[in-house]
Amino acid sequence: MSFKRVFSGFRDVPRPPKNLFSVIGPGAIISAMAIGAGELILWPNLVTQHGYGLLWLIPIALIVQYFWLVESSRWTVLTGESWIQGSGRIPGRGIWVSLWLASMTVSLIWPGWAVASAAAFWVFTGGSNSPLDLRIWGIITYLISVIALAIPRYVFTGLYIASAISLIIFNAGLILSTIIVAINNPSTLVDALSGLVSFGTVPQGVDMRLLASAIAWAGLGAMGNAFYSLLVRDRGWGMAKYIGRIPGILGKPTTISQLGYLPKIGSNNNAEKLKRWIKILESEAFYLFFIPSLLSLFLFTYLAGALLHPMFLRGELTIEDLSGIKAVIMQSKFFEVLVGPIGLYMYLILAIFVLWSTQIGILDAMSRTWADTLSVYFRSFRNMGIRKVYLIFLAIFTTVGLVIIGNGLFQYQPVELIKLGAYLGMIQQIISIPVTIVINHMLVPKELRRVAGVRLAFSGALSLGVILYAISFIAAL
Repeated sequence: MSFKRVFSGFRDVPRPPKNLFSVIGPGAIISAMAIGAGELILWPNLVTQHGYGLLWLIPIALIVQYFWLVESSRWTVLTGESWIQGSGRIPGRGIWVSLWLASMTVSLIWPGWAVASAAAFWVFTGGSNSPLDLRIWGIITYLISVIALAIPRYVFTGLYIASAISLIIFNAGLILSTIIVAINNPSTLVDALSGLVSFGTVPQGVDMRLLASAIAWAGLGAMGNAFYSLLVRDRGWGMAKYIGRIPGILGKPTTISQLGYLPKIGSNNNAEKLKRWIKILESEAFYLFFIPSLLSLFLFTYLAGALLHPMFLRGELTIEDLSGIKAVIMQSKFFEVLVGPIGLYMYLILAIFVLWSTQIGILDAMSRTWADTLSVYFRSFRNMGIRKVYLIFLAIFTTVGLVIIGNGLFQYQPVELIKLGAYLGMIQQIISIPVTIVINHMLVPKELRRVAGVRLAFSGALSLGVILYAISFIAAL
């Protein structure tokens, strides 16, 4: 089409590896970030107040997220360019790119995860008797996040390790806790499973902004899908192998290619290799994003409904409790059923780590997106090298986060911080899904497009997401 910009050229498709462990990782990072957002905080909050009647929204939201992840990153596998760069090929490039950068920053810059992690740390070290003020713990956890991102040879490495550990440990604990609770009270599991198919049920008195935020953060959402495409590119999937990746302080300086490459279809078995890369994308997103996200989100909400909802009904928990530090303490009951009172400390340790790893991901998402986008479109940033630009933006966002934490904004109400980010991010979701459809229907060369039936199925799922997000957004006004 006339609005397609040129590519760097045509190249052979890199051979997909036989050992998939050498390329997987983006799905695990997104899943771990999702645990610290909607799964650890927002959805348990909803279920504690209203029971299992809203669980039917979880699989719907995650299905939309799965199709969105795959479609937004398919462009990256085919060309090596990020989703944001692909959207920049639509008329009005400056408007689109500026919109994504602004909406991502506004929705993610609030350090709600660092505040929640600091709250867990503060409680673990004695609460009001802690040797350090809550703000100091927040600053410490934030700075550790920066170090974990900046030091490894490649930024992706530190992020992947933190995410994989949090996924494995936390889900193992949740599974064991669920088994114990379900054995002692089987009816709660039946009620939770029934909630998954109670389509259309919305209990009276639901905080629609909280519900909209939970839907937005199910499976991370917001700019998480654009971030996923950047992780796919950094991992070198398909044509992204030719683009470059972001090194840490100890890594060698590199540059990011300004334009992507198109595969040479019709030679060297490139079409078949490309199909295998797309299969890797679809499988990784399903097995490392969709399944873990569905499992952990269901387990969190099941335990909240079984253990915390009765306490809320008895008046032992209030809505204010669920927005503040006490929410972190109450959720420790998820692990108390395993080992007794010591479960409080086990849960706090894991919550500290999970929320901290989420904050790492959020910081990386903002820094990576700004550094990558400006390096692609501005020669002055490109000449600086992607590592230097990345570290500059990491320092900027770290400073802003520390100012927010240090000034005690929102009076340490982590749920309110996260709700604010999610609600603002939903605006971006409503706009970006149609853009994703345009990229895959109009920008992808005809010979690389999906067959009509599959394309229709993906577009239908994404259109369902637009409707879901729009209804949620309007209801929360």
